[in-house]
Amino acid sequence: MKNWGVGAVILLLFLQSCAFQTYKNASPTFREEFFADEEAIADFLTKGMPQPSRSLNEGWIFLGKDSLPGISRSFSTDVQGESIQLPHRITFANHSFWYHKTVDLEEGILAMDADDGVQLWIDGKQIKRMEGGDFFQVAAKKEASVTIRVVNNAMAGGLQKVGWMSTQEYWTWKNQRSAKRVETLQLRKKQLLTTDQLQLPVSSASLENELAQLPMLMTSPVLVLGSDQSYFLRWVSEKAGEATLRFSQGKEVKLTSATGIFTLPISGDVEFELWQEKAYQGKFTFSLPQWGKKIKLAIWADSQGGWKRFDQFTKLIHENQVDLSIGAGDLVNNGSEEDVYPRFLQKLSQMNAAQLLVPGNHDYDGYYDDLNPEQLQQYLFRENEPRYGFQQVGPVGVLTLDPSENFPVSIAETSEQGKFLHSVLNSESWSSSSWKMVVLHQPPYSQGWPGYHGEESIRVLLEPYFHAGKIDLVIAGHTHDYERLTKEFSGNQVHFFIVGGAGGGMEPEGKRSDYPIMDRLIKKHHVAIAEVTASEFAVRILGSNGELLDQLTLSKPDKR
Repeated sequence: MKNWGVGAVILLLFLQSCAFQTYKNASPTFREEFFADEEAIADFLTKGMPQPSRSLNEGWIFLGKDSLPGISRSFSTDVQGESIQLPHRITFANHSFWYHKTVDLEEGILAMDADDGVQLWIDGKQIKRMEGGDFFQVAAKKEASVTIRVVNNAMAGGLQKVGWMSTQEYWTWKNQRSAKRVETLQLRKKQLLTTDQLQLPVSSASLENELAQLPMLMTSPVLVLGSDQSYFLRWVSEKAGEATLRFSQGKEVKLTSATGIFTLPISGDVEFELWQEKAYQGKFTFSLPQWGKKIKLAIWADSQGGWKRFDQFTKLIHENQVDLSIGAGDLVNNGSEEDVYPRFLQKLSQMNAAQLLVPGNHDYDGYYDDLNPEQLQQYLFRENEPRYGFQQVGPVGVLTLDPSENFPVSIAETSEQGKFLHSVLNSESWSSSSWKMVVLHQPPYSQGWPGYHGEESIRVLLEPYFHAGKIDLVIAGHTHDYERLTKEFSGNQVHFFIVGGAGGGMEPEGKRSDYPIMDRLIKKHHVAIAEVTASEFAVRILGSNGELLDQLTLSKPDKR
């Protein structure tokens, strides 16, 4: 992809034979996308949290834990518990942790910090989470019976903090943060606006009005391979509304978005120029992958908010000129955090490759009331598109799965996803693939996370297909390290890879589980580059500076 608006001075459109160009017939642009320079927008990216007026960290009773299924739950407080003070964190993967306290509440907001999700009941009635964080609006109540459920979808979790603030304090914080973000956006637009030969207003009031009519691209367009094997372009603009695309063949298309998230379905190579209102947003060229006899893949997981490290890997992937980039979950650190997915999309655009994206548990963060990760769906998938699918990628059949749609992590046999999985693995398209690869976030086997051995539910689900010789490779993340294991099932070899090192913090060095014993375990940040033909699957594991950490070549008879 080439963006002719980055680093260049893109001036004006000529109207017929007009020799002197005025502001009215000019099309201003910006020199780069808003998220392209993170140092320049540090104030915009600062998360921050309001400071509660009253800490409620003392006097909690830990009621216990359970691994019962379902996100809609209740729990009896008529049980013996353990007195604790926050923060409280314990190690039990895929469990609910229950807490109780009797406290006098004033009308206001309860703010909570918990891993991964949190639910609240007061006097037996569930209080829904507010948008934009783990905040809950509560009424005044003497001796309120407060029950908290922490939904731990990873290895360790628990309740870290609880505090109270007035409604006015909460909205003051929200409004101040919003104003600061608007200020940063306006300043960045002024810095990046190409003004050569443009007659911009002198007064600040008029300039603000003109800037409002010049929507800025927040992210470059990104090419995505969808769940149904079709491609689409996805980008984010500062404003909702109508965008105009003018293609090299002279065709013009208008797209409308109510959110500023724009989607363009494509079925072939495209080149177009992009406008919105008075702003010229750049010229873009995209080529779809050509699936020949040899393909190159980038495979990674757990970028998970390690933005600087992930930035290194996006550029490393670009240097390797891959056909497809596969992200195996925990793409971000908190799926409900404001602007996290536009920021992620801008990083993806640096790879200059098509993207196949798989959700992880952190991509669901903030959505543990109903396990409907709205931001993940809006930014990375299409409306009503399943977050699992089947893609034929040259000699590789790729089945992507999303066990995080259930709690605890699982794929029910009778669910839509379960039925889809079985239909794919028993299909002619799958059987005829030279390499049969399953990609999901949670691994069936893992050793590098102390106390964690992989997901039993995934092993039970897939083992019959391992024994039947219907799966060659399983790619996962979740554990923040690199691991590989080759196991034999009824004479059939299956190769398991964990590539959880694209940005998030590494698992503790020198600590690991007693079992399973992996063939290779490296606790360094990394990505995988795979070169694949019908007879060979050659994988190189590259560190942050492109250094070779591991390599493995898998072979099988060429079916040609």
